[in-house]
Amino acid sequence: MIESNRALTLTDDDPEPLEAPFAESDPITSPDRQPSRVDTVARAVVELLRAERQRARIVVRCERRLLFLRQEEIDWVEAAGNYVRLHVRGAAHVLRQSMKHMETRLDPDVFVRIHRSAIVNADRIRELQPWLHGEYVVILDDGTRLSASRIFSGRLNALIG
Repeated sequence: MIESNRALTLTDDDPEPLEAPFAESDPITSPDRQPSRVDTVARAVVELLRAERQRARIVVRCERRLLFLRQEEIDWVEAAGNYVRLHVRGAAHVLRQSMKHMETRLDPDVFVRIHRSAIVNADRIRELQPWLHGEYVVILDDGTRLSASRIFSGRLNALIG
């Protein structure tokens, strides 16, 4: 038998069968092998990138078109029953998702839940006016006035610093 870098080959006078370059008993390529830490970390990174890509854009139907919205374009999100209404540059787009699901899709460093029915892009907040019992009136860049409930005021206080 003549040995090469990649596999074992046979000569005409060698009665042994040809060996595969990687046998099933090989610990690296065996289907029964346990994933290494590198495999686990690589899979986690791929899943994070996939999740980040899904979070980055939100697809909404607008008449007969599909619009791809970047999160930065969203001014605020409003609950509408089993739907959410995305307010983007003066237009509103309805999407069939719960507020809880929408909150998980949006970047928590940019979006703040201020009420059970409202999530706001923190970059769009122009002014916070204290109201009764720890509540706030949130005024956005476009003049929209929203109520921030006491339950979610801790998030606004964290935003203020």
